[in-house]
Amino acid sequence: MLLALIRKELKEMLTRSTIITMVVMACIFSFVGNFISGIQEDMVTSMVDGTTVVAIENRDSGPFAATFIASLNKNANVVYDGSSYEEARAALAAEEGTALITIPEDFSQSITAGQQASVSVLWIMQGASITDAMPVALVGSLLDAAKQDISFQLITNGSTLAPNIVLDPMVVDNTTEFRGKTVAGLTPGEISTILSTRTMIIPVAIMMLVIMGATSVISSMGMEKENRTLETLLSMPVRRSYIILSKIIGSAIAGLAMGLIYMVGFFNYFRSLSGASGDLTTLGLELGAGDYVLIGLSVFAALLAGLCMATILGTFASSYRQAQSLTFPIIGMAMLPMMLTMFMDFETMSPVLKIVTFAIPFSHPMMSMQALMLDNYFLVISGIAYSIVFTGVMVAITVRIFTTDRVVIGSSPGKLKLSFKK
Repeated sequence: MLLALIRKELKEMLTRSTIITMVVMACIFSFVGNFISGIQEDMVTSMVDGTTVVAIENRDSGPFAATFIASLNKNANVVYDGSSYEEARAALAAEEGTALITIPEDFSQSITAGQQASVSVLWIMQGASITDAMPVALVGSLLDAAKQDISFQLITNGSTLAPNIVLDPMVVDNTTEFRGKTVAGLTPGEISTILSTRTMIIPVAIMMLVIMGATSVISSMGMEKENRTLETLLSMPVRRSYIILSKIIGSAIAGLAMGLIYMVGFFNYFRSLSGASGDLTTLGLELGAGDYVLIGLSVFAALLAGLCMATILGTFASSYRQAQSLTFPIIGMAMLPMMLTMFMDFETMSPVLKIVTFAIPFSHPMMSMQALMLDNYFLVISGIAYSIVFTGVMVAITVRIFTTDRVVIGSSPGKLKLSFKK
């Protein structure tokens, strides 16, 4: 008897939809893990093979400049080594390199005089994600290696300079170019940290809002069926279109309430970070009132799409317990863009990943904050428009389902025919 009861519970909990969704979620985690592992392996390979692409604008013919260049040639792929800034930029752009290193005229002279020499680095930042900032660490290690080679040269030659100059003979002046913006004094890694500090919470918050809203709607549908409330309502002289509209409007109000709560919480979160990890106003990445309105619209549109999807999934539930397992598809759809947007920049994704990310409506509010910081209004507005169209399709499907008996029985077409035969 005990085994029979255990078998019954397992059969109810481990349904086909639950197993499929768990497998899909496992695949998502495996994909993200393999992606991050691949990036780490590429970084190690670049370090060992010297495939990091840099260009050198050399204005100094002294011995320490020669040591610096020799160190870079040994550890990196130097695509240009000359005195022309324009040619260096062109060579770096052609090879999609990371940094243009400028050695000034007084580089060797400064070290000889017992002063720290200055090297200028122009970073070409492709994306704002964590993975896009990783190549910066490689170039940073190359600069440290070059500095150590200069120190070794000084020690070998019996230099009488001050120990602090021998051990730290040069400093680096950083400038970053990122999508038409030039930011002085910061590396891409520092800019990525500033952006992620303010945007990293958004994907998690959106995922939680979608899951909470979807769970509430699907559980409500399952409970209505279990308590025969929906069956009673459908048997009354009430148009089914009114029932659909009531659920959609109710979902919209719930989505609006969740969106407003999210915006209030996010505003307080954003204000608490004011001045921390850099000033967005100084970087030219501040947001205005209109930007926050667009973020709110993006959140609301995505939540509405998710709630409509939950309404459709809820029609397949015949009980409250079965309704719980139907939330997994939406959880999987919310987790995938969360993972992608946290570790990758939409602009630097592959075409396939761009299509997948854009097709999931929950992706757009997750990307909206960073996109608006970078003046990418087209992505945000097109995302809102797509979510509205997606919601319209979900509404049409919901109307179609509510005209059948599936909404009451919550079973597959095959099982539905058998019930009619009986």
